[in-house]
Amino acid sequence: MLERVHVMGAYWFEHSDAPTPLGELIAAAKDHESETAVTTLRAQLSDFVRSLDLPCPATGAAGETVVVPVPNGSGRERRIAPALAGSVVEAMDATLREAVHKRNVTARLRDTPVPQRLALVEAAGYEVTGSVVGQQVVLVDDVVLTGTTLTHLARLLHQAGAASVSAVVAARTRLAARTRLAGRAGQ
Repeated sequence: MLERVHVMGAYWFEHSDAPTPLGELIAAAKDHESETAVTTLRAQLSDFVRSLDLPCPATGAAGETVVVPVPNGSGRERRIAPALAGSVVEAMDATLREAVHKRNVTARLRDTPVPQRLALVEAAGYEVTGSVVGQQVVLVDDVVLTGTTLTHLARLLHQAGAASVSAVVAARTRLAARTRLAGRAGQ
């Protein structure tokens, strides 16, 4: 069970197909390999995490707190979650552990219709490869839409013995404008 998902902000402006400044920052970091964007995003996420009531390693009742980046993408996309996880580790004074691995390359979830997402996440072959027994796990990812990946990983982490699983995400996104507009045209 995924106890809580803490989301720093929105990727898109509400009722608009324009990205927010946060959305532009994520796109610059993820799709355009901007080191400046990665650094800025890390600082913003660190400040956000400090403002939350997250489990602290010294006071956590369920054991050590470990921060686990969500493995995603290939190539340049692979560096975003670990970079963000590093900022969460610093903000919480926790331990970084790359305890989840993705065995198979799959299509991007953002390009996958919602009903097909779970099958795609399962096909990715995520596995827990690091010890999380008795620990409070904080998953870290750049964006979330439906929470399919986070929920799947939380289930795997609990099966591996995690005491609790929560998540910190930079931004909530939504279905692409072309998908929404196509749905409206068919009404």
